[in-house]
Amino acid sequence: MKTLVCFSMLLLGLAGLPAQAREATQPSALATSLSCQLPGAAPAAGAGQTPFDEYSWQLFVALNWPAKDGQRGSPDCTKQPGGSGYTVWQTYKSVEEIFLPNAANPGPWNSVLTARSLGLINIAALKNTSLQNHVDQAIGGWLIDQAGNPTYYDIAANETSYNYIVANNFYNADVVSNASSIKFPNGVIEVKSSWRILTSKDNASRYLNMIAQVTTFDAQGKPNGVAQQLLGLVGLHIITKPVGYPQWVWSTFEQIDNVPADLSTNGSYYDPTATTVNQSPCNWNTQGAHPVCVPVNGTTFQTPDPLTRVTAIDSATDTVNATYRADPGLQNSPLKYYKLITTQRPLNPNMIGNPMGTPTPTLSANVTMESYIQPTSSCMACHSMATPPKSAIKSDYSYLFKFAQTPGATPSQIKE
Repeated sequence: MKTLVCFSMLLLGLAGLPAQAREATQPSALATSLSCQLPGAAPAAGAGQTPFDEYSWQLFVALNWPAKDGQRGSPDCTKQPGGSGYTVWQTYKSVEEIFLPNAANPGPWNSVLTARSLGLINIAALKNTSLQNHVDQAIGGWLIDQAGNPTYYDIAANETSYNYIVANNFYNADVVSNASSIKFPNGVIEVKSSWRILTSKDNASRYLNMIAQVTTFDAQGKPNGVAQQLLGLVGLHIITKPVGYPQWVWSTFEQIDNVPADLSTNGSYYDPTATTVNQSPCNWNTQGAHPVCVPVNGTTFQTPDPLTRVTAIDSATDTVNATYRADPGLQNSPLKYYKLITTQRPLNPNMIGNPMGTPTPTLSANVTMESYIQPTSSCMACHSMATPPKSAIKSDYSYLFKFAQTPGATPSQIKE
């Protein structure tokens, strides 16, 4: 089944879906410039929050521009943001395409696009162990939306990242685990996305959406098959390594209905009547070398996990959001239904004796990806601990190599 990214209910045959109340956007005095091209440089390290948030929005718009047919990672600048077709970042190489069974060479960059097949990703398991057979959310377990469906995750890398991995044979776990140094070049981009199943109660025009094959699960969270579903994008981490930022720059976006601005109304992950929120749904059991999530007593895999936003969005970020979301060029695009949560970056990227460069702001949390650790979540702090499998060598803030395969070994299941 060919994955098809669509931006209108008509294209997906969903014209009859009911609309949700729209969140108002108020333009500010800031000027925007919508471009199909990635920004040429990041702001200076000492710049305030607003320039970095504008940089994040420029990335978001360019990466969500329709891609050229047959040219992975290249925008079709004759189209408009929100036009039909694969977005630029959706033509990046997924971890399934980079890290093949038996550590096979993944081949040239511009290979034919394949249909996405999504499972759940547990970055906590990737940090500390090998891959789990079914892998859950960032830390704490799976995330069930208010419709009773799981949240699905995917990870992809741009051509600069891909070429570095292939040139060094780092798709091979034995090679990357024995590397003396891992240092990505400037220009690398990694994208982590989170998706929810859209139902007849959702307005698909408010989402960047796609049809994909997803893993299905029984009441205890065990995989029991696959199904084709219409998915809506609910979260997007964009991780870039621009010149002058060895600790990278970290941008995170969400769909505006995840936790609504009006907290008296329901959201995709928010229930105004919930008395327990932001709690892991798991009792963790150990099976072999892997922790396995078992639903807490009185719940099943279909029990919603209600969330709130713990760290408020900065007022400067809110201003930038309002400006871009009100831009005339986005009024016919689902991109206007997304908002930047924050842009985290090092305040002092080259300070001797300060290898992390002082993460600014200190906290960064996407409710769909760091759902249960929001009070302490920091993208930079988390990724500063990244290493390849069975190695203590730091992997330059990237967890991609946890997906690397070993020649001759039984392939790890990246996705169900």
